[in-house]
Amino acid sequence: MSATAAGATPRGATAEPLTRTVSGQIRVRIREKILSGAYAPGAQLLQDSIAAEFGTSKIPVREALLELRSEGLVDIFAYRGFQVRPLSRAEVAEVFRLRLDIEPRCAAKGARAASTTEREAAAAALQALNAALAAGQLPVAGDLNCAFHLALVVPRLNPVTSEVLYRLHTLSERYVRLHLQPAGRVTRAAREHHAIYRAWARRDGKETERLVRAHIKETRAELEATVARTA
Repeated sequence: MSATAAGATPRGATAEPLTRTVSGQIRVRIREKILSGAYAPGAQLLQDSIAAEFGTSKIPVREALLELRSEGLVDIFAYRGFQVRPLSRAEVAEVFRLRLDIEPRCAAKGARAASTTEREAAAAALQALNAALAAGQLPVAGDLNCAFHLALVVPRLNPVTSEVLYRLHTLSERYVRLHLQPAGRVTRAAREHHAIYRAWARRDGKETERLVRAHIKETRAELEATVARTA
């Protein structure tokens, strides 16, 4: 799995053309149903039913589900088959703790060392994210949020770290969508992202690190409370 380039749409994004293989197309569609909640947390994923829904055989469905398992969105159990991974306060705590350990310092490094092209890509990623949020397009916004945050760490400088962060953002996307639902959250997220970008664009690594850390901490605290109420 190669790191997403700065400003590029992350793998699995619904904005990308569907993968040419049947299993790839099904993976994209199941992924979006999981992230949107159409396939609810903890729901059993019956291969026969999904194959009928998408008009295909069970083989590409199974291949798609196995790949989604590797993304952390699906669990598999002996004799029970596949199910959507349940939402978990423990998972929120772990994912966001790891992001706090990694992302702020890498974004600070990116602020100091990004090229002109990488800075333009980060600006474009933020613009696309803001447009999606303003239009209420949360499915697209989740992928664009990942693209913006990865642009800040500059995958060229941190290729392995970018791989890890991509996985963490994939795991956190369902939670981020929950986080953005209450009134005012989208506006606040846009304001925080803009402040982070301004510090990053002026090469202020120290302020970038502080703002990214505060952004992740606040999101984590609110998500832990939300998941505790809904779990």
